[in-house]
Amino acid sequence: MKKILLATIIAVTFAAGPSHAQQTTTKDQLIGSWKVLSLKATTGDKVVHPLGEQVAGYVTITPTRFWLLFVDATRKAPASPTLTDAEAIAMMKTQVAWTGKYTTAEQTAEGIKVTAHVDAASSQAIFDTDRVYLIRVDGNKMIVKGTVTVPMTGQKSIVEFDLVKSD
Repeated sequence: MKKILLATIIAVTFAAGPSHAQQTTTKDQLIGSWKVLSLKATTGDKVVHPLGEQVAGYVTITPTRFWLLFVDATRKAPASPTLTDAEAIAMMKTQVAWTGKYTTAEQTAEGIKVTAHVDAASSQAIFDTDRVYLIRVDGNKMIVKGTVTVPMTGQKSIVEFDLVKSD
């Protein structure tokens, strides 16, 4: 009888206790401002940092809209407020910014599926496209992963970025 009782207690404990695989990310957990910690893009077996090793920027998510602004934190300031053509090209290649309304869908092992329809962007290459990500929130950290076109390279890549809650 003691063995049956012990087995029942253990079974109930494991069934009721949270496991990492069972944790879900809700839409409410996405809301807020998030500071980017890292950004990488993988195409085939090649891993690159499209905005350099030191990326800076934020993602802000409201109940209906997704905002993203990332820059290469090491980029040089222009010589004057009026950019030369070379400076304008360098600035364009060292940043990405876009916004769009989004929807959430099913939960997967890698997070909640978020589809954002880009309705304004710093690059026309991603304007009027859908950016689909799997997003997982773990405490004050957010992990984002999706196969999207990288504006700085024009390549479709697996993009991953890590963020920390900043508000």
